[in-house]
Amino acid sequence: MKKVIFIAAAMVVLLFAGWAQAEDCFIINGSFEDDGWIDFPQQEPNGWDVNVPAGKFDGYVHQDWPTNGIYNLTLYPVRFATFEVNDMATVSQEVCLTDVNQIIFDVKLHTTSSTEWDPNICTAVLLIDGDVVWESNSVGPDVRGEYFGQTYTVEDKYRVSDVHKLSLGMRVNVAESLGDYYMTYWDFVGCNFCCGGFGFLPEDFSYDCYVNFSDFAMLANYWLEEPPTAEYDLVEDGVIDGSDLEVFVDSWLSSSYEQGE
Repeated sequence: MKKVIFIAAAMVVLLFAGWAQAEDCFIINGSFEDDGWIDFPQQEPNGWDVNVPAGKFDGYVHQDWPTNGIYNLTLYPVRFATFEVNDMATVSQEVCLTDVNQIIFDVKLHTTSSTEWDPNICTAVLLIDGDVVWESNSVGPDVRGEYFGQTYTVEDKYRVSDVHKLSLGMRVNVAESLGDYYMTYWDFVGCNFCCGGFGFLPEDFSYDCYVNFSDFAMLANYWLEEPPTAEYDLVEDGVIDGSDLEVFVDSWLSSSYEQGE
């Protein structure tokens, strides 16, 4: 059983390595390499529309925290400016998400002193058509740190032929002025097309786009586990047993690619 787990873990590692090299799909200048050093709002990064409310936010493309190439995007609220709840700065562009399974990106939350990053005060946000679909960690009093390989799984309502607006942003959550710099660094924004863009079936535990013996072996390894590992509790009844096996059998030898047929 340990060998099965090791093989599955290795497959996941290789999968993520593949994602790291995923195409930018329809995202233009996703690593902010096109323009060199530029400041907002005087200049906009190629492919991106800047909405940075003057006097409240500022931003630039510099070399603060590049994770792919030598440049990255930085957004931050202006110190001592007066904010209203949900004031926000964004950079946006139109994208087609029809065949996209996930949007991937790197983000860093940083303060310029020993001040903790309080998620009740500021939040990094990813938006589609103005709706927040991902936001930075809200657990704990201090969420400063580097977050590599963050993902948002594209919902079906966005995976249609229409063009959608993708935005990277920073939001202030309080009505007050901020005495310290809260800085959000974005980089390596792209898409992946897992299983041809259709995503993984719930029963595809090995993430190879097919439900087969490798997945059965992994399910068996957690048989009768209580409390269950959520991924394998297919019916969400608190135990991995015959009910989960019945659901699994219904998908036997199915493939994610069949969703597009």
